[in-house]
Amino acid sequence: MDVTLTLPPRSKFVLILESSVAVIFMLLSLIGNFTVCLAIFRKRLLRTVPNYLLLNLATADILSAVISFPLLVSVLISGKWMFSRSVCQIQAFQSYVSYSCSLLTLTVTSITRYYATVHPVKHRGVFKVKKVLVLISIVWTASCAFAAMPLLGLGRYQFEAFYAICIHDHNASSSYNMFSFTFLIVNSTVIVTCYSRIFKAMKTRKRRIHHLFAQGSTSRQLEMINAQEAKLTNTIFIVICLFTLCYIPTIVLGFLMFVTVNVPRFARMLSTFSVGFTSVVNPVIYWVRSKAFREALVGIFRKNSFERNSLRIDVGELTRCSNPVELVNVSRGDDGTVKKRKTTITSPEVIVHV
Repeated sequence: MDVTLTLPPRSKFVLILESSVAVIFMLLSLIGNFTVCLAIFRKRLLRTVPNYLLLNLATADILSAVISFPLLVSVLISGKWMFSRSVCQIQAFQSYVSYSCSLLTLTVTSITRYYATVHPVKHRGVFKVKKVLVLISIVWTASCAFAAMPLLGLGRYQFEAFYAICIHDHNASSSYNMFSFTFLIVNSTVIVTCYSRIFKAMKTRKRRIHHLFAQGSTSRQLEMINAQEAKLTNTIFIVICLFTLCYIPTIVLGFLMFVTVNVPRFARMLSTFSVGFTSVVNPVIYWVRSKAFREALVGIFRKNSFERNSLRIDVGELTRCSNPVELVNVSRGDDGTVKKRKTTITSPEVIVHV
């Protein structure tokens, strides 16, 4: 490679600090995302449409922990790139695959949440597990195509000493830069549009529930369903926000590449580590926000705990049944007679686990 393969001079403290952070991120990402995958595979109640999408995010993060992080650790410890050009291409390709896969998965997740909240009947008929698995395969195909463009001549991957990793050379292809920017903007627009409508619908639904069912156990049951759906939606929204925050340094530096601004090395390394942090933080969100994920995590190390948990009656099971939920509101008229009013509600697929 006709580029600098040696990192800029660093103090011993900076060398130890950067290497330690990279090792910690690699271990946390590998362990955290692997336990998420294991929990979903072992616990039947976690095998739901939203959780399969979260599983896809975890798979992309595991790829980074297995491929990119070890190479980053090696470069930070040795102070130089010691591998062939082919290895550089593999690392860069994997990084861009994981990035595009994560972004597309979050976009698909936002769309499913939109239908689950705003159009629950369509959601139950369209977003079944098999169809979502097909969508996931399309996401991976599109991600590989996106990352393969520089390998096919539209730009090029090369080692960047200031980032300590192999990335796309921003000066190689303005077309790929524009395509990458459009790719980001389109997905971000879809996510923002979906969630703006989701939160508006959730607010309207909450007011309607309080108005129609002010008292009684059936009211509390519906309130619980609505609360669990809101919790799932908010959890995914947190994942999206953290993903965006972690990529902000990279996006800002991408714009600064085209102006005469001297960007210090620590800012570029902050970009490298912030992107790596996305692989670490997601499992923490699932464990903090989800009781079922915490139970599944404990169950990995405890025999027969999954069998006990699988017997628990769950709101999610109510909403996955073929029949709508029928609620009965009992009231007393002015003449003292008891009146019963049945309300049939077709609920979206609510996942109480997140």
